[in-house]
Amino acid sequence: MSTEPATRAMISYHSADPSLSSSAKSKILEETDTKDLLFTFTYFDIASCGSTSRDMLVYGKAHYGAKYKFEAPSEKDWGEGKVPTAFSCLPMLKITAPNGVELDVSESMIVDIYLAERFNLLGDNKFESLTIQSIYANIHYLRERMFSVVTCAPKERLGPRRDNFFQNTLRKFLEDHEYHLKQNGDNGHYVGNKLSLADLHLANVIHYLQTLPWGKMAEKAFRECPSVWKVKENVDKVASLIPWRESDEFKLYEKNSIQWYSSLAVPEDKAEE
Repeated sequence: MSTEPATRAMISYHSADPSLSSSAKSKILEETDTKDLLFTFTYFDIASCGSTSRDMLVYGKAHYGAKYKFEAPSEKDWGEGKVPTAFSCLPMLKITAPNGVELDVSESMIVDIYLAERFNLLGDNKFESLTIQSIYANIHYLRERMFSVVTCAPKERLGPRRDNFFQNTLRKFLEDHEYHLKQNGDNGHYVGNKLSLADLHLANVIHYLQTLPWGKMAEKAFRECPSVWKVKENVDKVASLIPWRESDEFKLYEKNSIQWYSSLAVPEDKAEE
């Protein structure tokens, strides 16, 4: 995706309507039943940063009656600055109340956490919520390091950076997460014995890595950590997500991701092909 031009559509957190104070907006978010809100999630037509939020909206529809729309901007509209954003990037989440008031949420981490809270995916108490968010953040930063270090680098550095990612970043990540999962009883969940934002995000980050040119190498590394891999297996069995994961729309996002990242990373080592 190209960079938005200097003149571009911007979303403001401030309303021109004096009746829509921050407390009024909070009241809409806190007091409106989930089934009465419309969630419009805007991201490019790839998996990547949009996967976890999409999963949660599908889950929210199945379990809480949430209504949602997935939208993807055209390359033309994005390049011409016609796609409204808060920080010149996607995803964005628009929440529409029954009275037509629209509230915008930006940045993938914040969108994910908001949806997780809305759909009861942050545990049963404050400490569980903080624990889940801590684990989620660590998983998220693994993916962000991929974006900033491994896939966005000069061609001659892609190989060495990939190797360093496997030898150091991913190795330590997997060691840490194996430890915490075993501490929770090695049941395929990070906290307690039920699905959480952390579980969903891990499964989606694994899926993201699988769409890279060296996806088989990444999958092998995760499979060698049985406690971590068990989380992915549990998410894959969530009944309300199975039809979504098998849908043409999901497969299109996956296909487009593979195509998008094909030129941004080195291929598999020959031994892994």
